[in-house]
Amino acid sequence: MRGRSVWLCFLALSVASVINVQARLVRNHFPGTCEYNLASDCHESYQEFSVHMRRTVKDGNPTVSHVVVTINDLLFYLSKDMVTVNDIPVKLPHFNAGVQVEKNAGNIKLQSKVGITVMWNGDDAVMVELDTDYANRTCGLCGDFNGVPVHDEFIHNGRKISPIEFGNKQKLHRPNEVCEDPDEEEDESREAVLDSCKEFQTTCAQMLRSEPWSSCTTLIDPEPYILTCVQDMCGCSNSPNDFCVCSTLSEFSRQCSHAGRTPPNWRTPQLCAKQCPFNMVYEESGSPCMDTCTLLDTSSLCEDHKIDGCFCPPGTVFDDISMRGCIAQSECQCKHNKIYNSGEVYRQDREECTCVEGKWACKSLQTPATCAVEEGSHDKASPKFTILVQLVPCANQEFDTCLKGLKIVLNNDRNNVLMFTSDGTVKQNMQTVSLPYHSGDINIFHASSFHIMLQTSFGLQIQIQHVPVMQVYVSLDQSYRAKTRGSA
Repeated sequence: MRGRSVWLCFLALSVASVINVQARLVRNHFPGTCEYNLASDCHESYQEFSVHMRRTVKDGNPTVSHVVVTINDLLFYLSKDMVTVNDIPVKLPHFNAGVQVEKNAGNIKLQSKVGITVMWNGDDAVMVELDTDYANRTCGLCGDFNGVPVHDEFIHNGRKISPIEFGNKQKLHRPNEVCEDPDEEEDESREAVLDSCKEFQTTCAQMLRSEPWSSCTTLIDPEPYILTCVQDMCGCSNSPNDFCVCSTLSEFSRQCSHAGRTPPNWRTPQLCAKQCPFNMVYEESGSPCMDTCTLLDTSSLCEDHKIDGCFCPPGTVFDDISMRGCIAQSECQCKHNKIYNSGEVYRQDREECTCVEGKWACKSLQTPATCAVEEGSHDKASPKFTILVQLVPCANQEFDTCLKGLKIVLNNDRNNVLMFTSDGTVKQNMQTVSLPYHSGDINIFHASSFHIMLQTSFGLQIQIQHVPVMQVYVSLDQSYRAKTRGSA
């Protein structure tokens, strides 16, 4: 992983949009409905990443119709209905070459090991987070990440340009696409419009400076948002429950949450109400790592900042197996070829597994030996195989080691090697293979979304967990008793 991610760019679309770069605010009334460069690596001959988005207007309300993220040779197309990778539809969660795409709390999140995170709420807000390695290397609506106040982005050839002209310069020119640039002269009447809208100043100030927002306003200056709120109310139908006002309040709430404070649950059935699927509830600030039946410990390991969205009520987890919404953990099922209720038993060969609250509790009918690799250095050898693991310092624990990869040498032939990496990639002799995979005595398949199982005909079974951290569990048949050597 690169340097610590500290640079954030938020794009929230309303009639008067708010763009935040390192807590510096620029009000930008930008009505363009083309596809725009949000943030790209622009200072190398080889572009490592780019983030593009298309803005559109639906039912009179501005929204983002899709986000396109390119990382090296992979193109991720994110829309409300589907996600594609190089034009091929994929199911979430999806892992590919160090890139993870998942959906939680109503947000689509893309995270790459090259040092970029993109989060889109499926509507009007996109966030890009970059590692410091990209300082002074970016371009687009988010700016150049050079530490200079964001207002310098609006200087072009020594001339100050308007927000609309700046936005137009970020438009992507697609062949055979007709897309009109917004009129740059619209900015000239901006001050006059503000003068005529001052009657809304008191209403907006009361909304954003009220006591429920006090934990936010002590850290974040509400004035830019009040100014945007004034424009929003003036440009809409002068009602506080219009979309544009909701967008401004929502973005102020997000900024507060990203800053580590707790915004109030300010929405009401009459003001900017949000509907959630199943029996989920909408919260302004919750953990993006939601516990599910297949990932019960996700929230306890989560290091991401809180976000707004739909969450399960306390004491419940999301059923990502039968999609029944939020349920008690005791009601979680297990899945292996089919769905098993808690208490049901699955038997295969010499193993018996019982579903217990979403987890398999397995026992061998012949009591094989088991070697667990969670940290430290391990290897296991016999005439048929050698198992090696690669350990590296953990990213966030200075004195701990973490698994990065597993290598299995078959029949002690260095030209017959299986490799498993922490991002879920499986290779045979350096060639990536797709799962399920069968070759000779080897059978490899996905036991769950985040577990890979290797089974052999010669008494070796390995379970590889690659999310949230890589762990390896090795089981051996009783015939190997006293015939192995290694760290376990």
